[in-house]
Amino acid sequence: MDKTIRAEAAAYEGFRQLAKEYELSNPELLAAMVQYFRVTKADPRQPTGPDLTTSLAKLTAKLDQLDKRTIGFIREQEKAYLKPILTDVQALHQWATGPNDLTEPQLTDVEQWLTAVVRKGFKPEYRHPNLLSSAAPSYAALAELAPLRKVLTTVLGRELNPAQFIPRASTPTPAPATPPPPASTNPPA
Repeated sequence: MDKTIRAEAAAYEGFRQLAKEYELSNPELLAAMVQYFRVTKADPRQPTGPDLTTSLAKLTAKLDQLDKRTIGFIREQEKAYLKPILTDVQALHQWATGPNDLTEPQLTDVEQWLTAVVRKGFKPEYRHPNLLSSAAPSYAALAELAPLRKVLTTVLGRELNPAQFIPRASTPTPAPATPPPPASTNPPA
């Protein structure tokens, strides 16, 4: 059912020009205009109202600012947290899989400590006969090697036959203190 809309000549000519520009028929342009005003909530009486191009440009600028802030936040997190963690993990991996980086004094300390453990801890029949008369070496006991010594001690105790060890001398337990003699309940005569 077709309806007729009355318009002034200048308005009708402008309407036909718009229909021609957008390659729409007059009824199609009218339907598109109604839909446009419903969706955008623009007031057709205010031709200087919100310009979609300007609104879109503002929205795009705000998105760009948000994008820059988000990227800045991610970069800051990367600098503050991710890169140090990655450096630590890479160093740990290199330490665990790479060659031993002990210094010469540290290697000497470990060798002397292990020699002392073997000489003091193993029965003579399980040691090399040429070294039975030599004393256990003294070592510096470098503090940074304490964890290594602890691990080696645990491994030696776990992996070797206890029959090969010199038994530790038991520490004498102190005798219990003798109680004082009981006080006499008889009065002196």
